[in-house]
Amino acid sequence: MTTTDDTAPTPDHAAPATAPLTPARRRLGSRTAALDAGGDRTLERLAAARVLVLGAGGLGAPVVAYLAGSGIARLTIVDPDVVDPSNLARQTLFTAADVGRPKAQVAAERAAAVDPECRVDAVVERFHAGLVAGHDVVVDAADSLLVTRAVSDACAAGHVPFVWGSALGYDGQVTVFDDRVVDFHDLHPDVQPDEGSCALDGVLPALCGAVGSVMAAQVTALVAGLGEPLLGRVLSVDARRWRWTESPLRRGAASHRPAQHAPADDTVLPVIAASALAARIADPADDVLVVDVRTPEERAQGVVPGAVPPEDLPADDGRVVVVVCARGPRAVAWATEATASGRTAVVLDGGMQAWEREGLPTT
Repeated sequence: MTTTDDTAPTPDHAAPATAPLTPARRRLGSRTAALDAGGDRTLERLAAARVLVLGAGGLGAPVVAYLAGSGIARLTIVDPDVVDPSNLARQTLFTAADVGRPKAQVAAERAAAVDPECRVDAVVERFHAGLVAGHDVVVDAADSLLVTRAVSDACAAGHVPFVWGSALGYDGQVTVFDDRVVDFHDLHPDVQPDEGSCALDGVLPALCGAVGSVMAAQVTALVAGLGEPLLGRVLSVDARRWRWTESPLRRGAASHRPAQHAPADDTVLPVIAASALAARIADPADDVLVVDVRTPEERAQGVVPGAVPPEDLPADDGRVVVVVCARGPRAVAWATEATASGRTAVVLDGGMQAWEREGLPTT
């Protein structure tokens, strides 16, 4: 991270687009319009804004909730996962009745119910660069370094700013990237795998709400000028003591963007929660394949029911393979190679440690 003490520069943005207001939009945005520096012009800018939200989980839930009521023109929600019972404590868009349904679809329904004038699209798939086109701002709520690196390159190519947030344990971060000023490569120059997961390390539910709310506020700052966006500034929160700190982020002489080394979009692997995998295994109609890539000594201590070592995995017949290791990194490496060879692979989130922590059976 390159830091200085001067004020962050701002890119030379064109004037935000505006759209006419309907009576319903005026009522929806009445409290926003009443703000200092609010007014009709602010609502008109929001009414023309097109926002892409990646991830409808702990961070994406408050982002979608606040953007749904902001009066924007279009909201696209991308998430390949389904609602799991372990999500409900922090992913406030969902209820127990939504378990098993695609998160993007449920989130889109909730958003559309708030503002019928907003065009809301659900995309039940992994992120790919083509999704950025046609949007003014991207919100990266996927909370994955691998996904964010791909988002950073796609947004840089399209000159689209993006809001980034992260929450794990008691720690959260939020910032705004614009390749013309500073981007994710300046914060994390080296390509690194994801470390830790909510399934294994836990996360304070209220932290997700706090970080996600700040992320939503960055969107309105970018498209409507409501406050100053965190461009060139990283806001961090320690939720043990609820202490917020700010660090400057600059593109200095030593900064570099190793985009040529970034993983391709198709190496951004989906994950499955332990409880979701257990439900699939218990379903007689679901012939799920599970491969355990740990050492024989580790497997001797217990495996997910039905899991086989890599050498016993049947030939590719089009089925998705769930890959398991102790915590996740070895599973990601194996799944990446399998995906490169044409196989479809999903990683058990948190590995065997998450499986055992939830008290699920082993054989």
